Amino acid sequence: MQIPKGLEPMYPSTADALQAERSRAKFDVSEMHKFIVDAGTRSRTAKVLKVLEAEPETFNLRDIYFYSRTERMEHALKMGKRLIELMQEGKLTNDEVSWADTILDTMGPYALHRSMFLPTLESQANEEQRELFLKPALKYEILGCYAQTEIGHGSNVQGLETTCTFVPETGEFEVHSPSIRASKWWIGSLGVTATHAMVMAQLIVNGKNYGPNPVVVPIRSTETHKPLPGVTVGDLGPKFGFNAMDNGFLLLDHVRVPRINLMQRYINVSRDGKVSRPANVDPKVAYGTMVYVRTQIVRNMSQVLAKATTIALRYTSQRRQFSGKSDNPQPNGLESPVLDYGMVQYRLIPLLAQNFAMFATSQAFARHYEQCMDQLNAGNFGPLKELHATACGLKRWTSDVAIRGIDTCRHVCGGHGFSSFSGLNDFYGNSYPNIIWEGDNYVLSQQVGRFLLTQVRALRSGKPVADNQTTQYLRRHLTNGRLETVPGPAFIGKSVASLAADTDAQLDLLSYRAAAMASELVDRMDEHGQTWNQSLVAMQRLSDAHSDYIVANYFRQHLATLPTDSPILPVLRKIAALNFLYVLEQNPGDLFRLPGRAAFSTKQIVEIEQLLAKLIEEVRDQAIPLVESFGVSDLKLNSALGRSDGQVYDNYLKWAMEEPINREGTGDKIREEWFQKYYKPFLQPTKSQAKL
Repeated sequence: MQIPKGLEPMYPSTADALQAERSRAKFDVSEMHKFIVDAGTRSRTAKVLKVLEAEPETFNLRDIYFYSRTERMEHALKMGKRLIELMQEGKLTNDEVSWADTILDTMGPYALHRSMFLPTLESQANEEQRELFLKPALKYEILGCYAQTEIGHGSNVQGLETTCTFVPETGEFEVHSPSIRASKWWIGSLGVTATHAMVMAQLIVNGKNYGPNPVVVPIRSTETHKPLPGVTVGDLGPKFGFNAMDNGFLLLDHVRVPRINLMQRYINVSRDGKVSRPANVDPKVAYGTMVYVRTQIVRNMSQVLAKATTIALRYTSQRRQFSGKSDNPQPNGLESPVLDYGMVQYRLIPLLAQNFAMFATSQAFARHYEQCMDQLNAGNFGPLKELHATACGLKRWTSDVAIRGIDTCRHVCGGHGFSSFSGLNDFYGNSYPNIIWEGDNYVLSQQVGRFLLTQVRALRSGKPVADNQTTQYLRRHLTNGRLETVPGPAFIGKSVASLAADTDAQLDLLSYRAAAMASELVDRMDEHGQTWNQSLVAMQRLSDAHSDYIVANYFRQHLATLPTDSPILPVLRKIAALNFLYVLEQNPGDLFRLPGRAAFSTKQIVEIEQLLAKLIEEVRDQAIPLVESFGVSDLKLNSALGRSDGQVYDNYLKWAMEEPINREGTGDKIREEWFQKYYKPFLQPTKSQAKL
C-alpha cells in the first residue's frame, strides 16, 4: 500500500502556519527557555538527546504504538540495558540515565531501581550498608525496587501488615507476609526484574512494634534470577497504562535476613535486641524517600504538561475549521485556526500559564528542599513537617493539573486526539498513576490539612510554632489563631484590575483565603463538633487553597531572579496575572464567603471573568512562542500532530501507512488471510449458502 502521487499541496501549509505563529514572538524565546528551564536541566537534556539520537536503532519510539505489552517491555529492557552500558562506558551519569527515561517517556523495568531503591540507600543506609548494598546497586550488580504498597494497604502506611521481626537466637530479622492483605502489590520493577526489594515492614523487637521501617530483602538469585526460598513473586499483568513497567506482587514466607539489612542510619537494633536512635531524630525521617520522590514528581509534572501543551497548541494553531466564525477572520475566505476560537483558548491558555507556574515552582521548591535537607543532615529535623506538607500539597496540585491537562489537550485535538499517533493517549495512561502513587491525591490533601489545622491550634493555645512560609501567612492573617479583619488585609478595596497588576496584593488575597478556610475549619471541628470524616471535603478545598498560594509565591520568587528591566518580564507578569485570575474564576464560592469586608461581590466576580477573558486573548497571540520556550524535543513528543516541522497531515498519513495491516508484505498477508476466513463466506457465498 502506497500514498498516491500527484496530490495537490495544501494551502496554506501547516508548516507555514506554524512558522507564522513563531514569528509573532515579542520576546527572545531562547532567553525565556533559559529562565523557565534551569541550567542543569538544559545541559542534561542536550547531552542526553545527543546520545539517544546517535543510536536511533535502539532508542526509536515511533513503532511503540504498534507493540504488544511483551514487546513494549522487551523494547524498554533493550533501551534500559543500553543506557546502563552507556553509563558504564562513561558517556552518561546515573542521573543522566534517569533523565533519559524522562525524555523517552518509557518508564521501563530498571526505573524504580534508580528512582526509589538507590535514593533510599543513599538517604537511610549507614556506611557499612552503603558498601554492602549501595556500591553494587550503583553498578547494577544487584537490581532493586521499593516494596511499600500492599494489596490491602496503600495510603495507610502505618497499617502495613508485612512484619520484620527480630530473632534474638540468631540476631537475624524474619520478614513475613502474614495474610493475602500483606501481599506487596503494584511494586514497579518487581514483577520480572528486581533481585532485591527495599521492603517497608513493621519492625518488631521483643514484642514491641516500632512502626514501618525499610529492610533489604533478596528475592531472586543473581546467578539464575529464580525466586529465592520463601519468596513468591510475579508480574501483575496488563494495566490502563505504564505497560512497559513490570509492576509486581510479593509474598514472603518467614524469610530470614541478616541484621545489617535493616536500614540503620536513623534506627539501630543491636545484637542483644536493644533499639536506639540518634539524638533529635524525628521518627518521620523514615518517610524521607517519599518526600524526595514527591519533589521529583513536582519537577516531572512540568515536563509532562509541557509535552501535552506543546502538541495541543501547535496542532490547534495549524488545524483550520470554518470560515468567518472567529473574531480574527482569515483573508480570501480561508478557514480559521482552531486556536482562534474562544472555547479552545479558554481550555488551553490557562493550562499554558499553569505550565509556566509549574516550571517556576519546581525550581523554587527544589531550592527549598535542598535547604531543608542540609538542615536535616546537620541534625535539625525542625523543617521536616512543613517540607512534608508542602511536598504533599504540590504533588497533588501539579499532578492534578498535569493529568487533567493531558486529557484536555487530547480532547481539544478533536478526533485526531483519539489516535495513538497524537502522542497523547499512551502518554495519558502512562502519566495517570502520578495522581495515585506516592500518596493518593485525595489522601495527601488530608496531610496538608492536618498540618495547617495543627498550626492554627498551636497559635490559639499559645504554643510555639516554627517560622516558615506557612506559619508566616497564618500569623499575618490570624490573631492568636483567629481570623482578624480589622485592620483588613491589604487587598480589600482594590479593583480587580489593580489586584491583577499587584503581586503583593495577589499573595495577600490567596494567603488570606487559605488562612480563613483553615480558621473556619478549626472552628467547626473544635467548637461545633464536626468530625474528621465530615471535614474531608473541606480539607480538599483547604489543601488546594494553600497550594494555590504556595505556587503563586514560588512563581514570584522565581520571577524575582530576573533583572527588573528584563525583556521577558512583561509577558511573564501577564502569565502570572492570568494564573491568579484563573484561580479566582474557578473558585468564586471561596471569594463570596470571605468574612466581612473581604468578601467579593457579584460585580467583582463578573470583572474577574471579563479580565481573565481579555488576558487569555492577549496571551493567545504569544502562545506558540511561549510553548516553544519549553524546548520539548520531537523524540519526547513522538507525535504526528505536534511535530516541530509542522508537517502534520503528511506524517500522520505516513505513520498510518506503517500500521502492520497496511504495510506492504505483512499487510497483504494479513488482509488475505482475513478475507479468506471472515469476509469471503459472505461476499462470495457458495450455492448452499446462497440458498439460505
